[in-house]
Amino acid sequence: MTLLQKIKYHRDNKKFCKVKRQVADNSFEFSNGYIVDNSVDFILLQEAVDFKVLGYVVFPISTVKEIRFNNNDKYYDKIIQWEKQTVNVLKKHDIDLTNWTTIFKTIKKAGFNVIVENENPDDNSFDIGSITKVTKTAVYIQYFNAKGIIDPDPSIISYDLISIVQFDNQYINIFSKYLRHRKLK
Repeated sequence: MTLLQKIKYHRDNKKFCKVKRQVADNSFEFSNGYIVDNSVDFILLQEAVDFKVLGYVVFPISTVKEIRFNNNDKYYDKIIQWEKQTVNVLKKHDIDLTNWTTIFKTIKKAGFNVIVENENPDDNSFDIGSITKVTKTAVYIQYFNAKGIIDPDPSIISYDLISIVQFDNQYINIFSKYLRHRKLK
């Protein structure tokens, strides 16, 4: 089965999978969950962690090295079903997966804050915040720190430095309710 056939199989049959992604030379990351949508170039995966179906991640198909569905994954999938979590496997948002520009525009329009990561260990970055601007080559994120303080200037993140984007998950959604601006002295 080709990679695109595996993507289609897991999307159409709502089967749990473990996706191995290459984020740099000799560096891999794993994403676990349910493929709820895809385009020719991107996957929209609803994450599943600790037997709970959670938020969404988007990553390029070009980084995918393997989609695993072995006996361990099949049993994990059964537990998710027994725990009645599969009812939560939904494509709740119509994200345009054509390219990074359309992805960020539709996430912004839906009103979600994001986590944008470069998982390359030599150039690792993590930005969390609201999308303030989307161009053909970069996204502008109004970053907030671990104390919920919003940076006054947005971070400009070039698309070629993005390996994964998260949105509509519990961490981002709850943290976003408690943001604040730095008090001027």
